[in-house]
Amino acid sequence: MQASDRVLAGRYAAALFQAAAAKGEEQKVQADLGSAHKLLLDAMSVLRHPRVPPASKKKLLGDALDGKVGATTLKFLELLVDKKRFELMVMVAANYAKLAADKRGSAKAHVRTAKPLSADEQKLLAAKLKNFSGKEIELDVKEDPELIGGIAVKIGDWVLDSSLRGQLRRLKESFN
Repeated sequence: MQASDRVLAGRYAAALFQAAAAKGEEQKVQADLGSAHKLLLDAMSVLRHPRVPPASKKKLLGDALDGKVGATTLKFLELLVDKKRFELMVMVAANYAKLAADKRGSAKAHVRTAKPLSADEQKLLAAKLKNFSGKEIELDVKEDPELIGGIAVKIGDWVLDSSLRGQLRRLKESFN
């Protein structure tokens, strides 16, 4: 995807979030986007194909999602079909999730560790990250033995790399 697609997906997500917020459906639309993605996985190639007429794509959407997603979500997906931007659906859903998390005052922290964290360590890490960011933190912890030791945390654009691998890389860069 190009940078322009990421920008456009952000704009579509913001517009959808605004429409959902006006109806008080922010969480429902977020859940609907996830459901729609799962339900449409097999049909994605048809929905993205430029030679399939929009009317056929909309019928496919209606048949696959009938009663399984709300009207706001269905109309939005039909808009993506009309504008020939259905390939942006996954990025729109990701941007929408970020907007919803920001409104709730929460953030997702992607954590990589060299060894598994206990439940107590995860609670302590979440509390410290909450103090740092001022937001409720949802941890996504993955074990990565390549780190050798330590931890790497990413929240949005902010990255903390206190892994042994990262420290060795920074030491090497300082010698160059």
